[in-house]
Amino acid sequence: MPRLFIRVLSEANVLPDGEGYELGVEWLIREADGSVRGGGVTDYRGLADIADPNVDWLGDPGNTVVFLPSQFVLVVNCEVPGRSAAQIRRALPFAAEEFVATDIEQMHIAHGAIKPGTPVLCNIVAHEVMQNWLDCFKSLGVNPGAFILDAAVLPRDESTASVLFDGNTALVASMAEAATIDRGNLVFALNTLDVEHIVTINGELSDIERGQLENNPEVEFVAVSDSGVLNFLAERVPDANYINLLQERYQAARPQSANAGRWRAVGALAAIWVVVAFLGMVVQGFWASAEADRLEAESFALYKEAFPRESQPRTLDQLRRRMRAKLGQSGTGDGADSSTFVGLTAQFANVIDDAGIVDSLSYTEQRQELTVELMLKSYADLDVIKEKLAGEGVEVEVVSAEQEESGARSRLRVRYAS
Repeated sequence: MPRLFIRVLSEANVLPDGEGYELGVEWLIREADGSVRGGGVTDYRGLADIADPNVDWLGDPGNTVVFLPSQFVLVVNCEVPGRSAAQIRRALPFAAEEFVATDIEQMHIAHGAIKPGTPVLCNIVAHEVMQNWLDCFKSLGVNPGAFILDAAVLPRDESTASVLFDGNTALVASMAEAATIDRGNLVFALNTLDVEHIVTINGELSDIERGQLENNPEVEFVAVSDSGVLNFLAERVPDANYINLLQERYQAARPQSANAGRWRAVGALAAIWVVVAFLGMVVQGFWASAEADRLEAESFALYKEAFPRESQPRTLDQLRRRMRAKLGQSGTGDGADSSTFVGLTAQFANVIDDAGIVDSLSYTEQRQELTVELMLKSYADLDVIKEKLAGEGVEVEVVSAEQEESGARSRLRVRYAS
């Protein structure tokens, strides 16, 4: 897939009319096979023509690399005490503060690998400059995946420094330092470096300059292809050990893949089902609560119908206690006595139908006898009840029976026939 390489040549300043930016860049598009599709030097408007937002491969930040000029970025090695990488990372701004002349909070610190006991290599650039570059590129629809110091991809190690000639200036880079200097100050700058090997790129040292070098370092010349300096920098990216300045709040947003869209749809569907299940539980809860209220109301109504002359219970607990008392239950009884009580009560309930209203029930465990007080419509109903229960093997003893205006009030003792 093609990649766009941009070498920034200046700061990005908003034009007075607000229509774009004042910016100089060198650009290059390299194909996946390393061939060059095109390149050149242009400004903001020219870059807008090149960076077509409708081109698919430009939507991936990994396909756009920006080289920053060394004159805007300070390279320093910071000695930071700390037992862990997290501690060192928090203390890094305080260690870097001694290298800058302005408030450290106004500077962006991008760092390399952090290892306790090892100096941390940092690239420091002003937040304002950094943000202006990003805003400028984003206004064109360009979303860079890397901001790289141009000196960071030049050949260099502990004993090697590089010199990249570019017109009347030279970019000098060692492991811990990088600077763009005039040609007249080049020898002085090289003599400050403690290196054994110097690589010159896109130009050579003159015989006079070689003769002025101290410590007699080995000098190697590397030619640049016709595609220019930017292509040389682009070729160096895959193998170079550089710091990507797009860290922390400047970190590039990665595009979502097609699979991510599918998973997002699945997640949305799952969320909908969770909501539906939750609503179902809520509805079920309301239904259960309403059903409980209905059954509770029916229980109170049934008690009132069975015992109309008594004061009505106010709570469900009172209703339960009264019903246990009416039925002669202690709440803990079991075994044969409980079976007898349940059987007598059930058989009496089966024959009473709508012949009368039960006022009270009581059960005597010792005699296994059920005592019932009820109001019947007539004495004839009493005989019917006795006959029906006798057919079931249940004896009925009439303790008392009185005729009242509303019917025959009776007190019965009910037991199984012996």
